[in-house]
Amino acid sequence: MTTPARAFDFQAMIQELRANRRTQAALVAFALVLAFALYTILAPEAPRTRRATPAGTGPNLDPRQLAGLRKLPDLAALDRAGELPPGAKVQRDLFLFEAPPPPPKPVKPPPPPPPPTPEELERQRLALEKAAEFAGRPQNLRYLGFFKGNPAGLVGAFMKGEEPVTLVQGTLVGDRWKLVSILETRAEFQNTKYPDLRMVLEARDASGGAPVNQF
Repeated sequence: MTTPARAFDFQAMIQELRANRRTQAALVAFALVLAFALYTILAPEAPRTRRATPAGTGPNLDPRQLAGLRKLPDLAALDRAGELPPGAKVQRDLFLFEAPPPPPKPVKPPPPPPPPTPEELERQRLALEKAAEFAGRPQNLRYLGFFKGNPAGLVGAFMKGEEPVTLVQGTLVGDRWKLVSILETRAEFQNTKYPDLRMVLEARDASGGAPVNQF
């Protein structure tokens, strides 16, 4: 059978504390450690003083950056440590970081031109038809002069390449070119579909070269 544990003897502990100096020293040391621990936990935090950073221990800044730092106000002294300086003083990045230029604003394309009106389409069609008609004028003829025929009247003398050609006034050349005028120095043709289209051939001597076609 096991011997039951003896009850805590407070009187014996007091007697031991009075008689043994080591126990007394241990109790005093324990009390000091407990008091320091309680002071550390319960005492209010003491204000921390700012220590100046000695030269050479901080980040390496060039003179321009140091000058920019000195220009800033002491925000901590103004109780505004959490605020930024006014916008007028923030001219550019303090450390002079070069950022790429912003992308250009997108240019809005001009609106498409309006579709042509029926009147414009008709004018374009008419201009193309007139150009095709004028391209078919008898420009291979060279005017030489005229003579009076009997009973035909005025007859114009022309050269078509190396071949002589005679045309009576009123003769239709090609599809729609009519000889309407024969004079001493020129002959005039007119388009029968578009009367405002005309071609004038002026007479030249043998050494004159190509005829003159006027519109």
